[in-house]
Amino acid sequence: MPAQQRAACLLVPDTTYQTRYQSSPVRICVIDLGTNSFHAVIVDAYPNGTYKVVDRMKEMVRLGQSGLADHQLPEDAMDRGLQALKRIYTLAKGWDTREFLAYATSAIREAKNGGDFIERVKREVGLKIRPISGEQEAELIFLGIRRAVDLDEPSLLIDIGGGSVECIVVDGREPAFARSVKLGAARMTERFVHSDPLSEADETAMREHYRSVMEPVLQAARSHGVTAIVGSSGTAKSLGRLCVGTHGDDDRTVFQQVLDVDPYREALHWVIRSDAEGRVEHPDIDPKRVDQIGAGAVLLDTILDELPSVTHIKTSANALREGMVDHFIRQNYTRIRKLAPFSDVRRRSVHEIAFRFDWEERHAQHVAATATFLFDVLKDRYNGPKSDVELLEYAAILHDIGYHISHSGHHKHSRYLIQHSDLQGFQPDEKRILALVARYHRKSFPDESRHKRFRKLSKPNRERVRQLAGILRIAEGLDRSHFQNVAALEIDLTDDVLTIALDSKGDPELEIWAAGEESGLFREVFGIDVSIEEKDIRIEGDGIKMGPAPVTHAVPASSE
Repeated sequence: MPAQQRAACLLVPDTTYQTRYQSSPVRICVIDLGTNSFHAVIVDAYPNGTYKVVDRMKEMVRLGQSGLADHQLPEDAMDRGLQALKRIYTLAKGWDTREFLAYATSAIREAKNGGDFIERVKREVGLKIRPISGEQEAELIFLGIRRAVDLDEPSLLIDIGGGSVECIVVDGREPAFARSVKLGAARMTERFVHSDPLSEADETAMREHYRSVMEPVLQAARSHGVTAIVGSSGTAKSLGRLCVGTHGDDDRTVFQQVLDVDPYREALHWVIRSDAEGRVEHPDIDPKRVDQIGAGAVLLDTILDELPSVTHIKTSANALREGMVDHFIRQNYTRIRKLAPFSDVRRRSVHEIAFRFDWEERHAQHVAATATFLFDVLKDRYNGPKSDVELLEYAAILHDIGYHISHSGHHKHSRYLIQHSDLQGFQPDEKRILALVARYHRKSFPDESRHKRFRKLSKPNRERVRQLAGILRIAEGLDRSHFQNVAALEIDLTDDVLTIALDSKGDPELEIWAAGEESGLFREVFGIDVSIEEKDIRIEGDGIKMGPAPVTHAVPASSE
């Protein structure tokens, strides 16, 4: 390391990103009318393009039971569906829902009396149902999955419904091929399953049918070099949980794990060979799916037979209904103005949480820009992975969201909200580190003897929290006024002193005092002193913008 290192930056607001739209969110209820079940999710759609889930409801109605072959909805199934929609509508109205989106899929769109059911629902419940094509369904499923899973490799998305299966080949994060095929679990069970357990003859016939119908999908997957399968829907979730129960990490949900293909296929083979009694006793299988999950397992196993390039399987928490929400927001951007899309799942998820809890944007962005600049200068002395600059940035963005609960102890509330929010794309340890760095941006230092959550971390992760929190405290102090008074920074780093020179728009006395007061943890964990002074700084270049684009770190100044 050089004896002395110098770097400087401007802190430039990105005003297009910082604009806060003051209009209230739109509360909507989206309903997925599937062949087996009706799913409803009630959300607040915000003007910045994000949404918050308010409530969920699922009704297992078996709408297509015994009626798929002759394309006729049985009368008792329609009665079950109608009662389910009445309960969903009552729940949504209790939440003061303003808009409803109800989409009908395979069973209703194919049924000869599907129109009669739609008219009956409109007359008796007051809901307008829109049948959508298989291709539209696949597009919406893609939008939902993309919001929950990083599609950073060629992937085949599979949503196994009761009547149809939606297949999307994704390459470069965009759909390259989409097809809806009539291979749903209820449909295939009705057609091929004649014994319990499944007979060898029925399994062979089912696999031959799958290969024939799926050939265009398989060809597209091969041509794009698919290496991963992403499953959504209840069948895929149950199969994923089954694999996690025997070969996965019990401390993480199925949605947080990447499952190797060999143990996954072991789970599929167990389902295919088991009888209904064995499946119903298994804690990872939904009892309501016991009779149909075998058909889904045979489908996935057949696909894996045909695609040897696939090495792992992911499971998405999102599917059609989340895609419906995303599509609604996109189509209604003039009413609920949407921010430009973020670059990845993690960044988007962090900002959804920030907006949900009414973050102070300008302050948080200023602190994040300052903290990441400091990290860049100090990275050779940081003991963890250099990629932790991302965790530091996100901790800075979220460090004050605890004000949403209370001003008193808000740093502790920030930790709680981060830890218990549905942050997408983070490993459990990353989420804990992120939450604790935000928690330790003020007040007491991290202490394993007094703080049990900190104590539970591994020793290396405790050190990561200490160092990141030490940096965050100084960055927070440099905007103590919350007015973004500090306009530029110049940093000199020697073996034993970090000198921070700042140029400000007004008197910087408060920022200099606060950053100095908050430098104690930094001094302790890095073993270097901190000096803060005012200086007239001149820098060429654009500086660091405070916005959704990746932060541009240290803009070089002269070196000594």
